[in-house]
Amino acid sequence: MLISIMVSCSTNDVYDVEESVKDISGVWKLQSVSRNGVDITESMDFSQFALNLNGDGTYTIDNYLPFVVKENGIWSTDNPTMPFQILFKEESNEPVKVELNYPTVNGARSLTIKLSPGCYSNTYTYQLKRITE
Repeated sequence: MLISIMVSCSTNDVYDVEESVKDISGVWKLQSVSRNGVDITESMDFSQFALNLNGDGTYTIDNYLPFVVKENGIWSTDNPTMPFQILFKEESNEPVKVELNYPTVNGARSLTIKLSPGCYSNTYTYQLKRITE
């Protein structure tokens, strides 16, 4: 019996665990905005802004705010199972990569995007929540 226990607990066992694909498509609304580490959520009306990440890989932006792109285009992530960057590509411009975080907050996924639109001395952090209808 001791031999069977020792064999069953062998360190040579290989466990093949696959990470699931992270689906970040959907309509994302701003929950909070900070600039250079200072919360500016109450300074402006951010309630009308929406980032629409469509399942077909296209995106649109409702009620534009300072963002890394202005026009509609295509989006993708650097890794479908563990995304750390999201890439936005307008039709006529070079692709833009931004830092991405996809944590679970209060039981729901949120999206955090760090960007520097225009002036690179200003860094914005957008905390977004997926809208479900």
